[in-house]
Amino acid sequence: MLFKKNEEKDADTAKDLKLFHVRVCPDYAFASERLEELGSFWKSLENEVKKAAESEMILYRFTFALYNVKAATKENCRTLVINAWKKVFGEEESVPELIIIEGCDDEVLDDTYIAILKYYGVTEYQKLIADLAESFPILNGRGGRKFFIKQNYLFAIDRGCGFSMLLSSMSHYLRTLWVFPEDPDENAKRYVTLEEQKEAESENAEEGSEEEGEEPEEHRGHHAEIIIGKESDEGGCTSVDDFIGQLESNSGSRYYSSLGIDISYFLEGKRTEELRQMLKRMEPYQSEYVFLFRVPFLEKKALDEIEGILEDAMILKTVKVPPLNECVVLETVWNIINETDYVPNTGLIPLILDKIHDEKRDGRFYGFKTAEKIAIEIVLKKAGQEAGMHDRGEEPGNADIVPDDVKDVVAFGRSYSKGYAALEELIGMEKITERVKEIVAQVKVSATNEKLERPCIHMRFTGAPGTGKTTVARILGEIFREEGILRKGGFFEYSGRDLVAEYVGQTAVKTSAICRDAYGSVLFIDEAYSLYSEGGPGNNDFGREAVTTLVAEMENHRDDMLVVMAGYTDDMDRLMKMNEGLRSRMPIMLHFENYTREQLFEIFMLMVRKHFAYSDDLEAAAKEYFLALTDEYMGAREFSNARFVRNLYERTWSKAALRASLEGRNDFILKKEDFTAASLDREFSEKIGDRQKIGF
Repeated sequence: MLFKKNEEKDADTAKDLKLFHVRVCPDYAFASERLEELGSFWKSLENEVKKAAESEMILYRFTFALYNVKAATKENCRTLVINAWKKVFGEEESVPELIIIEGCDDEVLDDTYIAILKYYGVTEYQKLIADLAESFPILNGRGGRKFFIKQNYLFAIDRGCGFSMLLSSMSHYLRTLWVFPEDPDENAKRYVTLEEQKEAESENAEEGSEEEGEEPEEHRGHHAEIIIGKESDEGGCTSVDDFIGQLESNSGSRYYSSLGIDISYFLEGKRTEELRQMLKRMEPYQSEYVFLFRVPFLEKKALDEIEGILEDAMILKTVKVPPLNECVVLETVWNIINETDYVPNTGLIPLILDKIHDEKRDGRFYGFKTAEKIAIEIVLKKAGQEAGMHDRGEEPGNADIVPDDVKDVVAFGRSYSKGYAALEELIGMEKITERVKEIVAQVKVSATNEKLERPCIHMRFTGAPGTGKTTVARILGEIFREEGILRKGGFFEYSGRDLVAEYVGQTAVKTSAICRDAYGSVLFIDEAYSLYSEGGPGNNDFGREAVTTLVAEMENHRDDMLVVMAGYTDDMDRLMKMNEGLRSRMPIMLHFENYTREQLFEIFMLMVRKHFAYSDDLEAAAKEYFLALTDEYMGAREFSNARFVRNLYERTWSKAALRASLEGRNDFILKKEDFTAASLDREFSEKIGDRQKIGF
């Protein structure tokens, strides 16, 4: 029994109670503040709900919980859950969003509702299903079931955020409702599971049809996904003609019930008229299929335009799925690991978030697929460690995965020195350190004086590559967190080009999503001037759109985010002139001087001493090399300062490793000959001014 009988309740009243499935969705800020609790706080809410109604928690995650609750009405159910929330978490905490679906007698349909409510990061889709769950029985009772096939959908969702899953889910749901125009065999199995559906489609692909041109009924697929403008081997159609041809060939076969159609192709250039013509040619097939269109998650104006074109041709509902919040990605990683016998330790949370941030940094983030990749990397690393212990005759111990187990998989340049200590370890940063202390002092004074407005802390870092701009920005996040200026102190690094998206209307969304991740942390934008540079994204206004969005975010979250833009001095000056809003919102400028010859040598030896034993003659050879660098060499725009030193250091121990390998040894010390061999390689021996630039 799902619920125990409450003997104290009046029997007649108990009969009138209905079962409701309730998904409780707090905002992501609530979830992010409680990540280390792993959702255990939901038990407190369940206990409070039980005081007012019979209830049971089905499951909980970081970002949501799912309950079964008995109540007289849906509104009564909503009220008692909200009241319980306020008692547990306080009146000041924002009220969560509730998605409520009334339970039904059809066990298969009821299980479908629960399965949909368990999905991550697709709240608006779950709201749609909740609405359909209310309206369908009424429409069906009035003889209007057939009209459901006339309802089509537009999903604004980025790649990797679950469109294929939602297409499969929607097709499965509509078939469960018998929406499609086919006479069900009452003696046949009514419900086809998704696993059976995939198996049937796989068998269909392997076996072919029983007779030419005819598919066995049990093998016919229930949905298909088409990408307009893509090669057919990617699941797409090369042209609109190709797509319409497929519709014609499948017409009347019931081969597909739902069609997912990626129409991102029409966002490129001026293709809206081409889209209208395709929709007109699709009209004869609207009584056979439910069409689910996909475009990227766009800003409102661009989405409204596409929505308007589709609505001119058909009945449409729009479902928006924002880019995945980092809490949802973390949650996905966590639960994939939990599907094994391994147990992730809460200490992994900041490391996994670091990995998520690093995966997002190049602008090529693949949503749930990236989450799965991270989880698999962690599990494989842990399994590899256990295998090594077996080889040494050691017992692996428990199944917990702790930070030290996977540090080299998920940590990226995290400093183990904290705050000012990390800053003071850097060579040649004395002036920068003093300026940072001044900024911190000013902010702290303003916080204690009501008459003073908190100063804006967004910054411009100028200087050549390799002068420590990225490293200092990373350390600033830690310092500002320690000083109470930033909530999280995390670090998000992007280039200016990463803020620009592929389609009109997508750049603002992408920039906003990047900023949203960085709330409470540092957002570091390298080569920011590329947004306006000649020949760059700025030529098509995408760069300007990104800057405009960024300026608004910097203003709206000036007390909860530190934006740092970095680049060459002259390039940054041009960027500030192109958008005066940037200059006023980034009042702090820190200039990073090129390193001296002595400092470059000191940086090199610091790296060597940290990791290797070395001979005295290596140190002498390195000092001679760095002191001999010419002004022309060091002053060239391409010279990368500390990055140049790191490359030379890595090349040196690479030469030593090769030497040891040839000698049949595993251990080695760095010698003069290793450094000499490295310094004679082309990139370290030629004068930069005489070198041909990369690419041209």
